[in-house]
Amino acid sequence: MVPRNLFQQYKEDITAQPEKYIAEYNNVHRKVSHSPAIYKGQPVKFLYQPFFFSDQDIARFRELVKTLGGILEKVIRQYTAEPEFRKHFGFSDFLEKLVLKDPGYAHPFPMARFDIFYHKDGSFQFCELNADGSSGMVESRELDRIIYDSLALDRYKKDYDFHTFELFDSWIDALMENYRQFSKNDAPPQVAIVDFYDDKPPSEFIEFQRAFDKRGYSTIIADPRELKLKGDHLYHNDFRIDCIYRRTVTWEVEEYQKELQDYITAYLQGKVCVVGSFRSQIIHNKIIFSILHDQEATEFLSDKEREFIREHIPYTVPFNAKEPRLLEMILENKDRYVLKPSDKYACLGVSVGKDYLSGQWRQFAEEELDEEYLIQEFCNVPSMEMAIFSKNDVTFEECNYITGLYVYNGDFQGIYHRAGRENIIGSLVEGFTLPNYLVRKK
Repeated sequence: MVPRNLFQQYKEDITAQPEKYIAEYNNVHRKVSHSPAIYKGQPVKFLYQPFFFSDQDIARFRELVKTLGGILEKVIRQYTAEPEFRKHFGFSDFLEKLVLKDPGYAHPFPMARFDIFYHKDGSFQFCELNADGSSGMVESRELDRIIYDSLALDRYKKDYDFHTFELFDSWIDALMENYRQFSKNDAPPQVAIVDFYDDKPPSEFIEFQRAFDKRGYSTIIADPRELKLKGDHLYHNDFRIDCIYRRTVTWEVEEYQKELQDYITAYLQGKVCVVGSFRSQIIHNKIIFSILHDQEATEFLSDKEREFIREHIPYTVPFNAKEPRLLEMILENKDRYVLKPSDKYACLGVSVGKDYLSGQWRQFAEEELDEEYLIQEFCNVPSMEMAIFSKNDVTFEECNYITGLYVYNGDFQGIYHRAGRENIIGSLVEGFTLPNYLVRKK
């Protein structure tokens, strides 16, 4: 396939003229440093390594998103309809109340990022589902844009067309579709992008604000602690909020609920449209993989859906160090399992058995787990040689990678890619963002 040939050609070009590409990498790095691709005040870490996809890849992504999305919607309907089924999730009374509240629009997880391990032969396994404050869109946009205009793709443009994935206007369209269902009219809403922040909002929020403003929607960025319910409307100072683009993650809303009473009350009373709703927690919480593998709990799924789960979702069960069978299983087969908390992000608390000596793994499993953890099958992580540039050098090293599929109102919309040389890839460990292109031969 064409994209696989380009990977090899890119390596050969760099190997033939390393000085030329090192100079261009430094130029690209300067451009990234002056772009909105900023994380915690620093330019995002990236690889000057384009990732190429074919139309066949994209068709496969659309199909797997559609299949899993259909399964997840069944799970969410079951949760809202059956009290006994809710017990499998173990949500607090407070969280259950938020989840059961009808958000006023049809789609239960308007924005999500399905992270998968996607191999060269087209096989895949899901790593996790990010449906609660999904991020990374500005990194992807800026790297795609900057590297498209660099030396990396220049020599191939006479033979190939390179297409990027649009993630901002398409999100505004998806959000507005949900708002129209909520409001039952076409009047343009005033929008707030809502999340906790201390000093200045993240660059991604600013970029989304600009995108909303450009489309004619008055938009602010607000901390949920500063929102006030006045009569039938929620306000930030004198700004009336009709629609919230929610970036507050659910576990933080639960933890700080005493400071968020107006925000929470406005949601529960339907006085503001919140996109996405707290129903996303049903699929975001990592317990979802364990529930999907529980055939008794999910009798409502079809045989075909069960087959999809067995093939593509890693076996997952709740972990309890006091259960001898489970403890023995992970101690005797350490390299086959991962331990991860049920509801955190950015790889917080994720531990891979392969990264521990046996004694360390035992100590971790027996003594250090004081939260709700899950045992998950360690997936076969895809890898390939990638260009690792520094200011004065370039090498090719084997890197693991993970592919994130953005899903807006149930439809595949774009790609987020991250790579690293360790078993865990994330912002809190070694992780590099990659640019992504759909390639078509002219």
